[in-house]
Amino acid sequence: MSEQLAGIGRQLEELLDQRYTIALGAGQRALRDASTAPEPNSRAAELTRARDLFREAAAAASAKSPLQIAVAERYVALCSLSAGRPDAVPAALSALNDAAFRALTEALPLFGPKAYEKARNQLPRSSRLGLRGRREERIDELGSDLVDAVDGVVDLSLNLLAESEALARGLGQDLGPETDVDLLLPAGYEDDERLARTAQVVVRPTAPGPLRFGPLTVAFGEIKPAPGRPSPAAPEQPGAAAVVAAKLAQAQLRPSEYEMPARPPGFEVEVLVRSDFPVSPTLIVSLRPGLVLADEVPLEVWPGQPAFTGVASDMLAARMQETRLSYFHPDKFVNEWTVNINNVLIFQSSDRQLLDLEGGAR
Repeated sequence: MSEQLAGIGRQLEELLDQRYTIALGAGQRALRDASTAPEPNSRAAELTRARDLFREAAAAASAKSPLQIAVAERYVALCSLSAGRPDAVPAALSALNDAAFRALTEALPLFGPKAYEKARNQLPRSSRLGLRGRREERIDELGSDLVDAVDGVVDLSLNLLAESEALARGLGQDLGPETDVDLLLPAGYEDDERLARTAQVVVRPTAPGPLRFGPLTVAFGEIKPAPGRPSPAAPEQPGAAAVVAAKLAQAQLRPSEYEMPARPPGFEVEVLVRSDFPVSPTLIVSLRPGLVLADEVPLEVWPGQPAFTGVASDMLAARMQETRLSYFHPDKFVNEWTVNINNVLIFQSSDRQLLDLEGGAR
């Protein structure tokens, strides 16, 4: 029964993929016919037909392939615009952003060492592979093929997101200042070597204001002086029963409800990370001082608590569209900050975004 169910599942996927391919190809043909139509009525009819076919392709796209959905929605947006229906474009662009961003965040972690881990897990242990050195060669080959495939997904996702932004701005949507988006390739990629680091997408500002990339917006707040906090007064020595009761009460509190510990004077910054739609899977969002590129697991601390080392971290989870992070830095004024999302999406601030404290405050 399990084999039959698996077979049915494969047939269904093949059927859906076939429907997608046929509908996308027919829509592209209708779009070409519209571009050569001799008179307006036939051109409008072909554009409407093309848009319906691309909608069908988006509906038939496999849920496992968000890139298929993004490509189909791109054509829906272009057909709607060409047919004189700019009111229908934002919905298609929203679906495009959702799918392309999901494809990007799923692909980027495999643009590095994880590709070879995946290849190692997929490669069966067989005597036909011979010596251990031959097995490692096959892992390198399969891992390199996977990295190349992921590179194509990442490039297409970034291009789709860039097109979506350009089209939205052309339609007059207020997306804030433009951003500089750069894909940082890990060392050794050009030489087809085994990668030791993961590729990262870095988003930098070109003007003051929030940073926007796809569905995400990162707004850096101003840096504010934070006064020091003295140590809590030591309580009088209580009896044994009072000590037990106090420990039980403390055990039932969440960490955020503990009495705030002492800290020296310093500076605080708050950053808002927002998504246009609930994200899935969960994104780990961390905030750290300086303009940092990182490929390590961040040290998580409770947001709003003193963080002398490590980062202030939180999650942007499904059904949740924004999170606020605050970071306290003792003594030293820092006017550049980095928001790190899953160690692959890097949002960097600049002096022009953050209020520079002058005089005695600094």
